[in-house]
Amino acid sequence: MELSGRARLGLGDNVLAQTAARLEAQGVAVTALTDTNPTRHGLSDPAVIAALAAAARRSGYYEPSPRGPLEAREALAARFGGSPEQYWLAASTSEAYAWLLALVADAGGVVAVPQPGYPLVEPLARLAGLSTIGYPLHYVAGHGWVYDLAGFGAAADRAAATVLVDPGNPTGAYLAPATAAQVAELALRHASVPIIDQVFYTYRLTDGGGEGPRGAELPEWDAPGAPLSFRLDGLSKLACAPGVKLAWIRLAGPAGEAAAAAKALDAIADTYLNVSTTAALALADILQQADRIGEALRGRLRRNLRALAQALAPAATVRRVEGGWVAIVDPVVVPEGADPALWLLEHAHLSVHPGWLYDLAENDAIVVSLLPEPEQFDAGIAALRAGLDRLAAS
Repeated sequence: MELSGRARLGLGDNVLAQTAARLEAQGVAVTALTDTNPTRHGLSDPAVIAALAAAARRSGYYEPSPRGPLEAREALAARFGGSPEQYWLAASTSEAYAWLLALVADAGGVVAVPQPGYPLVEPLARLAGLSTIGYPLHYVAGHGWVYDLAGFGAAADRAAATVLVDPGNPTGAYLAPATAAQVAELALRHASVPIIDQVFYTYRLTDGGGEGPRGAELPEWDAPGAPLSFRLDGLSKLACAPGVKLAWIRLAGPAGEAAAAAKALDAIADTYLNVSTTAALALADILQQADRIGEALRGRLRRNLRALAQALAPAATVRRVEGGWVAIVDPVVVPEGADPALWLLEHAHLSVHPGWLYDLAENDAIVVSLLPEPEQFDAGIAALRAGLDRLAAS
């Protein structure tokens, strides 16, 4: 058997994975500062399990629907706006991406993705027979991240779809209303369909308190004149429940285009029918718990972000984070030619994500998770500070 070219691409471990495997084989304990799995950080909520148990008693009768059970879509419309007919349920946002890539682009087509950004769309595009092109975001110290609108327009001109991550991962930057209007206009001008990933939308970490913005508020993709668009969200982040395997797509746009897209998306979703009836029937109850779950986690994320900045100064600076679950760290001193992530793994036995994993322009940046419980997090960042001091002196 010979694997397809799509399957062969991307195989093999990078140098960090190889080093981690070698240390594990030697019995060396490595402290992970990268883990964003909420179920490993005391964030599984009993109310979610209770909702699933209650729904299981009602899920014996299976009536397939390409968009998912109506009561689940009614719950989404009640929380996020729009109508139930605008929503499709999927098993994950990764699956939702795969459906949308099949919807908007023929094999050989191009999808635009943010740089820096989490490396998820690239392999999904490759498996769909597509390629990706990046559009740049730039970091301005003391201000935050800004979209390179000229670069966005150039990428949109070549791409069947443009992926927007709001807030970004790992940038933590929200798409400001004025910027949203500009990128929507560019997407419309270049006939490039926006796919807006809002899985971290509720986790606002900047001052202001409250529960943060919701997907129905800003930017307003349902406004008159807005382009055809698709928004993604799911329970993996919203309810800290990745094991429930439930996400959704929200369609918006001009009536004629939206109707054609809905018909095609129905056919794609009907081919897979991958959503668990139990998870779908539990959705309304889980959404009732989401604000409470989110508020508790926002408290931890804000606390850990403050602790990170205090512990690392002056050995490193933490970039402005508006939302999300990770932070970008810039070591102040890095010996020429050194890869901080690899050095910390080999010499301090600390696992951090390297900036190059996310296509950060600064190769010496590192990325850490803000999810761990405070005691574990404080121990990890103390070890990180010590490791950065040793790196600077090496």
